[in-house]
Amino acid sequence: MGGVMRRSLRFISIAAVLALVLGFSTRAARTQSTSCFVSTVNGAIQGVDRGASCAFLGVPYGASTAGARRWRPPQPADPWAPAILNATAAPNCPGFNPAGLAVGSEDCLKMIIWTPDPLPATPAPVLIWLHPGAFVAASANLAASNGQRFAEETGTIVVAANYRLGAFGFLAHAALSSEDPTYPSSGNFGMLDQRAAFAWVRDHIDAFGGDPSRVTIVGSSAGALSVGLHLVSPGSGGLFQRAIMQSGLPTIRWRTREEAEQQGERFAAALGCVDPAQVVTCMRTRTRDQVLNALPIGSDQVLEGQRVQWSPVVDGLELPDQPRMLFESGAFARVPLMIGTNRDEGWVYVDRSFPAGLTAAQYDNTLATEFGTDAAAVASIYGTPDGATPEEAATSRKETLASIVGDAEYVCEAGRVARLVERMGTPVFEYLFDYELDPVAVDHVIHGLEVNVLFGNNFAAPSAYTLTDADRELFRAMAGYWARFAALGTPNTDDDAVVHWPAFKHPSGQGRGSDKHLWLGVPIREGMRLGEHTCGFWETYFLRTLTGAVPASAP
Repeated sequence: MGGVMRRSLRFISIAAVLALVLGFSTRAARTQSTSCFVSTVNGAIQGVDRGASCAFLGVPYGASTAGARRWRPPQPADPWAPAILNATAAPNCPGFNPAGLAVGSEDCLKMIIWTPDPLPATPAPVLIWLHPGAFVAASANLAASNGQRFAEETGTIVVAANYRLGAFGFLAHAALSSEDPTYPSSGNFGMLDQRAAFAWVRDHIDAFGGDPSRVTIVGSSAGALSVGLHLVSPGSGGLFQRAIMQSGLPTIRWRTREEAEQQGERFAAALGCVDPAQVVTCMRTRTRDQVLNALPIGSDQVLEGQRVQWSPVVDGLELPDQPRMLFESGAFARVPLMIGTNRDEGWVYVDRSFPAGLTAAQYDNTLATEFGTDAAAVASIYGTPDGATPEEAATSRKETLASIVGDAEYVCEAGRVARLVERMGTPVFEYLFDYELDPVAVDHVIHGLEVNVLFGNNFAAPSAYTLTDADRELFRAMAGYWARFAALGTPNTDDDAVVHWPAFKHPSGQGRGSDKHLWLGVPIREGMRLGEHTCGFWETYFLRTLTGAVPASAP
């Protein structure tokens, strides 16, 4: 009982600090409407009353992208006044559901907004969540990142925005790039959707009690990659004041415009659109399902295949150069940054490829395929995995390959980004999420695991895991760090009950106290020099994603 009381008091202290920071007054808030009804310049919106919060589901920030608007930059949503928008459902953008069926509507540029109820009396900070899904799946509707509990317990406003996925969002084609002289590019329509959502928040979030001068963009996996790309995309500058990247680093090598347009030619041919004079018109006549099924997508895994990869493109406009080069040259938005990874990032991808483990030949062939002439050097760093039995050896190779993927694409790239940002005098805070949930992933802290904990949400099937009191204790701690960062640009507080999160510092003559991070486990504690035994090896490499359609070492 005493432990429960201490945990409650600790969380109350976090909430109290946030209340002071946000200027939130319970007495003043009670004078606000509790009907989840707001008025915007586009018209009035009726949300859903959740008791301690409001949920506004399906608020349009852009017009339909169907028909002639397919593969064009997003356009503003049409006003609905004098009608009242009943914001009770949010459609998904076209994609595939877990059963592999085509779902979603092209009229999908809509967002979900979770606010405290009553609405904040003083403008509250805003988190804009960009969802994961490898740029081909998922939506703002993901149960894992439902922002209700986060909004209720921290007073922060949480926004989750849909954006176009797969070929709808990331098709590059020479005919599309030359179609409109005012926008001579293609391949990044999903990124443009995200930016349009940022602009909508800037212009409208005050109606929901939000502060447009304290907007944090945040995402996990593909959402984190998106955040990183907006940091270096000139058109996104000024639309946010802080950024958080969870398990996704933008400094890998991205598809070039030429590569993406070559894939676009194959896509058009698969749709039967081969006449150069009519190719764009022809592609726009195809149905949603024809577009989705034109080229196989497959699953993110280490094994290479004939699948395609839909993702943002270094087009020379939205992304003027490879993001790593832009970070290295200092061409990024100088906003406070939070960045982190999970302990076992590579496990899910290796498990999809080799669920039973790897034979010695499979292990050697995988390294040779991904790293080419550098395969032997990689093997020398990570050793020769083995075991007392063939089964143990197969598992050992699987764990080692997972470590290679996790280090090369996540842990070491997080350190790289942290150093590049910190050297320009921009505040950066790094973390490692190291909290096992065996009902979800036995003995592994897998990619994406932190999302449910951050938002305090139970896990859906197949694990169907309900968070325990101990899990919710970590949720409260993480929510406190994230909310303070959104409010102040720092995750820290003067509350002695909260573990201090040291800012990342990488002095030229680094000592034993450099490269500090926060270890998010039990108990939360300070850590330093994440990946110090392997990241020096990866420093000179400029790899593609190890889970892409081509080898990581491909130029």
